[in-house]
Amino acid sequence: MPQPNQIRAVVFDMDGVLTDSEPLINEAAVRMFHERGLAVQPEDFLPFIGTGEDRYLGGVAEKYRFPLDLAAGKRRTYEIYLELVPARLQAFPGAVSLVQSCRAAGLKVAVASSADRIKIEANLRKIGLPPDQWDALVCAEDVKFKKPAADIFLAAAAKLQVAPSDCVVIEDAVNGVQAAKAAGMRCVAVAQSFGAETLQKADLIKARIADVSIAELKGDLPVPSPPLHPFHEPSSRTVAFSPLQCSPAESGPKQPRGGGPRGFRFEGRAHGWEAVEASQEENLAIEPWGFWASLGLTLVIGVGVILTQVAITFAWLFVAGLLGQRAALEGIESNGLFLAVATCATAPVAIGLAWVFAAARRTLPVSDYLGLKPVTGRALFRWSLALGAVMVASDGLTSLLGRPIVPEFMRDAYQTAGFAPLLWLAVIVAAPLGEETLFRGFLFQGLAHSRIGGWGAILLTSAVWAAIHLQYDLYGMATIFVAGLLLGYARLKTGSLYAAIFMHALMNLIATIQVAVWHRLIG
Repeated sequence: MPQPNQIRAVVFDMDGVLTDSEPLINEAAVRMFHERGLAVQPEDFLPFIGTGEDRYLGGVAEKYRFPLDLAAGKRRTYEIYLELVPARLQAFPGAVSLVQSCRAAGLKVAVASSADRIKIEANLRKIGLPPDQWDALVCAEDVKFKKPAADIFLAAAAKLQVAPSDCVVIEDAVNGVQAAKAAGMRCVAVAQSFGAETLQKADLIKARIADVSIAELKGDLPVPSPPLHPFHEPSSRTVAFSPLQCSPAESGPKQPRGGGPRGFRFEGRAHGWEAVEASQEENLAIEPWGFWASLGLTLVIGVGVILTQVAITFAWLFVAGLLGQRAALEGIESNGLFLAVATCATAPVAIGLAWVFAAARRTLPVSDYLGLKPVTGRALFRWSLALGAVMVASDGLTSLLGRPIVPEFMRDAYQTAGFAPLLWLAVIVAAPLGEETLFRGFLFQGLAHSRIGGWGAILLTSAVWAAIHLQYDLYGMATIFVAGLLLGYARLKTGSLYAAIFMHALMNLIATIQVAVWHRLIG
């Protein structure tokens, strides 16, 4: 066993060890991708924690096959990140005092991080441990291969002029622990970002950095293995990630499906990510259907809706014929009662098929696939104001062009509604639920994760949505297209289908009120 005085240096990782910076860089990266029209999720970045910003951003771009200008994307990510640092970055409790205690105990101290120097220096200054207080500083620019390769830690040992076997590393991430062991260094893991279950390769695991003592760092830790070749990158197990979908009371490990070889699946906790076993079936990339598959399956759903409408039409004509109501056979395409019945019947078909095809993908929870995520009341209020502004501008343009605010089709439908509450239910509830689940839910997700990205998904879903409204003239369809752009943008920015459904329902409510007022005053 090694003697206590063999430990001569302590090498600290930064993100997740000294500073609680992972949520900030994650938020900055998500915002950067959103600005470029790609809707990504925070958990998309989990496999790349500790590997450096090039891989952190590039890995997600590769996953979605998104053409990212990495240099520009990283520059913008850092701009956003540095805006967040002054107000929100904090050191983990006990981190600063542990560094100071190491120096007081005569140990050399270094930071070895896969992050770029601009980020490292900003973080260290913010927490009161500026670069000049360290014996060595190693960043992404200093090595060719990032963690889990050993290069960063070997470079730190070289700068410290200390043998790797005389160093102890403090890490929080799986990639970092692997890198430390590959470098032939002792490793103390702190489970501040990942669950202790995933850090078992470390020599010692503590819940927090505040729990690490100098005695433990200098104590009787196992003699490390000789370092691997500096440019050998150890192979790692495939991991798949899934955000926690249950309440805190239900947050225990989920049972893996199937029985194939197992990797890890990380599920969200209040502070980090908890690893549970995942079957080979779950070790798939978390991706929706691709571009053409999404369009094809949307077409299948459309065929299902049309067949349902045909069945409703035949039933309507049969009943009308039996009752001798020939008037009901005329103008069926604008008959309000028929349209209400057909809409209420087809909405469940669209929702059900979209749900089935989303579930069939199996690599993404249906709730995530369709964007069934909560949205705040404040956000809905802001988007409602935006919708109101668009509708006012649309009505103003319509008036300037000498066109009626209430289209003839809508007037005819309201006059022939028969039972008005059913029409209101169809227009304000059934139509938004069915159409948004299909267009801003299922189709949007597949298109946004393809090469066309979020902005392409907004344009294409809006165009298809407008094209199905054949009951309107070209001007009316153009108006629907513009409304679709706003709904798609809300879906992209909030990541929630609920925002689009709410805005669609509100838009239809306002339009129906306009028709009702016209009917009361003029009709």
